[in-house]
Amino acid sequence: MDKTTITTYAASGAGFLTGLTTNDKLAVMSVGVALLTFFLNWFYKHKHYRLAQKAANIKAQGKG
Repeated sequence: MDKTTITTYAASGAGFLTGLTTNDKLAVMSVGVALLTFFLNWFYKHKHYRLAQKAANIKAQGKG
């Protein structure tokens, strides 16, 4: 992207944020925190599942 496009997007974003009330900003931040929490939980549950699968495979092969 060129500098003009980046500047336009930044100005649009800043204009949008200044038009929000404090309650709107807190609502948007709350949704963001909720989504971040969801994805972090999913990521670590997925990692836990994969580790448990590996442990079960090792145990099934008689190496554990």
